[in-house]
Amino acid sequence: MSITPELPSIKSADTVFGVPGMAAQAKTAGDRWQSRAAPVVIIGGGLAGIAAAVALETAGVPVILLEARRDLGGRAGSFQEPQSQALLDNCQHVLLGCCTNLIDLYRRLGVGDKIRWYKRVHYLDDKGRHYSLWSVPGLPAPLHLGPAMVLFGLLTLSERLSVAHAMRAMMRMGRSGRSLLEGITFGQWLARHHQSAAVIHKFYDPVVISALNEDTRRAGALYAIEVFQEAMLRHHRGYMLGLPDCPLQMLYARKPCRDVRFAARVGEIIFDGRSVQAVRTTTGERIAAAAVIMATNHHAVQKLIPPDRRGMDARFSGLSKLESVPILGAHLWFDRPIMHLPHAALIDGPLQWLFRKDARGTNIHGVISAAREWVDTPHDHCASLFEHQLQKIFRMPDARLVKYRIIVEKRATFSPAAGIDQFRPAQAPPAAGIENLFLAGDYTRTGWPATMEGAVRSGYLAAGALLASLPNFANVPMPLPADLPFEFSARCLSGPD
Repeated sequence: MSITPELPSIKSADTVFGVPGMAAQAKTAGDRWQSRAAPVVIIGGGLAGIAAAVALETAGVPVILLEARRDLGGRAGSFQEPQSQALLDNCQHVLLGCCTNLIDLYRRLGVGDKIRWYKRVHYLDDKGRHYSLWSVPGLPAPLHLGPAMVLFGLLTLSERLSVAHAMRAMMRMGRSGRSLLEGITFGQWLARHHQSAAVIHKFYDPVVISALNEDTRRAGALYAIEVFQEAMLRHHRGYMLGLPDCPLQMLYARKPCRDVRFAARVGEIIFDGRSVQAVRTTTGERIAAAAVIMATNHHAVQKLIPPDRRGMDARFSGLSKLESVPILGAHLWFDRPIMHLPHAALIDGPLQWLFRKDARGTNIHGVISAAREWVDTPHDHCASLFEHQLQKIFRMPDARLVKYRIIVEKRATFSPAAGIDQFRPAQAPPAAGIENLFLAGDYTRTGWPATMEGAVRSGYLAAGALLASLPNFANVPMPLPADLPFEFSARCLSGPD
């Protein structure tokens, strides 16, 4: 079942990127900027860079966005398949109703209507038996999912009661209690709350592994519990599943700022003491910068910032501690329609999630998160395993895989392991750091794991920190949307927020 999301409408003509009342403020702030000699340079056109550019453009700050590729989106982008010339996504990207910043960015870019929302989340076991989670219209969180959990036949009655016990514990701790779990794994927390291996496999794994790109037991309890608190227990829209109905690249057709330069790879950042003066591209072009936002992954940050400069700024000291985790995406074409559901979480692997990519159900996209063991697996072997898995699940032994394309993103995200936040840098420079260098990226300290929502938050936070450093822009509002509110019943059952 697909629905239209409940998002605020913007009717005022006085808007900038969908923000009402901003046009006059942006013009005034932009006029004040004219006294500055250079624009802000954003390095990287992924979601973090796009979000930062939109936020600064909205505030009237001149921006140059440099992207090494020929299109925007970064890891959440698309590529052209050589044979068919069709646009294929690097990997399927999913958003939830609790991703308020990502939803806000899509609205600002004018593509909110390209997200198809689902109130029913589908599950399939290895025999093709179908289960689903759904909400009751009109019921607030967490009551909205109660009837579905009572009828969730994938779990036995005792397993459902066990999950209910754990969900109650998550609610009672609130956000403040969650923050105290920074040093323990979710596996440890689940053991303390008597969650069996069967429950972990059938209920927690499909949610946590896909959301955090990490093994359920290895992931930090802080972020695993955040997924359930924000998506299922806080607001009735939080769990809703959003899927783009177009290639990801089409979501970035509207430029996030006036000056976007493609195929512009930065080869050097030019410093003067504790300040950035300019960036130089690999073609030799020197671009003066009043400030720089690095919206690349942390590997590129470590390459572009020389060791002596990294030593000046505490934000860079923990970057080498961040472990990269791969994701595998498999584009699969069958000789006949095979999948009629729009999506499905699979209880047994190797593929963990499936997404139907065409109306007939012949083109399927499969995903394996936390795909460490698949990095060096030959693609023909992967394809054979996936073909057999889908034949079994959909009970179509004669269906044949006619074409496939497998992509392994080796550095898809960082691992949200227990204690990882001590190594994640802030977006703004510390007092003795590089004064006009800001960081954006899902690896920065956003309060979220490495997700599209986290990336957008990082871009907004970096832009906000930059604006806060400029006296003339102190009164320009930042477009960091609020989280979904606690509904009354959730607030009554929860601990401190």
